Amino acid sequence: DCASEYLPEPQLRTMVDHFQKTADKFSDIYAKRHWLHLVESLARQLKDALLFEKTRIASWGDLSTGAYIDISRVYLESGDAQTALSWVEKISTGEVFMAAERDALLLDIYTEQGDVQEQLVIALRKFRRSRCKSAFAALLEVVGQDKRESALAQEVAVIHEQEGLSLNDAAFLVEMDLLAEANLYLLKRAEQFDGDRYEWLPPLAEAMESSGNTLTASLLYRALIDSIMRRAQTKTYSHGVRYLKKLDRLATTISDWQNHLSHSDYYQQLRQNNGRKSSFWGKYGK
Repeated sequence: DCASEYLPEPQLRTMVDHFQKTADKFSDIYAKRHWLHLVESLARQLKDALLFEKTRIASWGDLSTGAYIDISRVYLESGDAQTALSWVEKISTGEVFMAAERDALLLDIYTEQGDVQEQLVIALRKFRRSRCKSAFAALLEVVGQDKRESALAQEVAVIHEQEGLSLNDAAFLVEMDLLAEANLYLLKRAEQFDGDRYEWLPPLAEAMESSGNTLTASLLYRALIDSIMRRAQTKTYSHGVRYLKKLDRLATTISDWQNHLSHSDYYQQLRQNNGRKSSFWGKYGK
């Protein structure tokens, strides 16, 4: 209850004692956990990490990754960064569940301890897990704003070194306004485009189109069209028609198809493989 935030510590301790005794009266585990959860809440307000730890163990027995993180966070909030670290370290290094939450907590712990080297390790791991502009800004808070250009150049090099296609990395390059780098990255991996990733491909295609990288834009739109045709859902045909008409326009700007099918060849192949989809072609002809 938020009202408990305004109570003096002796009253909070009395409430803890009452809730613990009430929990002891129940044999049903779910009823017991309800009251123990209230104890946890008060323990956190009191910054009594040991009470929080003991209550969580009493409530659940075997602890999960989430429990380790919760207990660690309360120790940190209570001013005991070292014990907080010891609880995070109980989590297997290979555990991927709640990895982002664990790293966020570790970063706070190392910041509290003033361990700049470990802060850098965690900040870089967090950033590389899912590159984006905001994550890069958080990384710069650790490495320093004066390292912005060198840090960005390093990450661009790392992105290009990976053979596989990461649409997240491509989006990061676009977000950082590195459109030439994004074009180079995408074009090299065009064979890996998957039109089923419709949450990623249209924004990338539009970015490439608006920046004049029309070959890459065309290949992205083709992947989307191929996906729409394969799934053969008439409700999505209007999107496919729109993409095909974009290809018609973009083709006039492309003189070198770089070993990819020309627009006319792609169109003929599309028509040959999907000629019976009269609903699609009817929309395209309008």
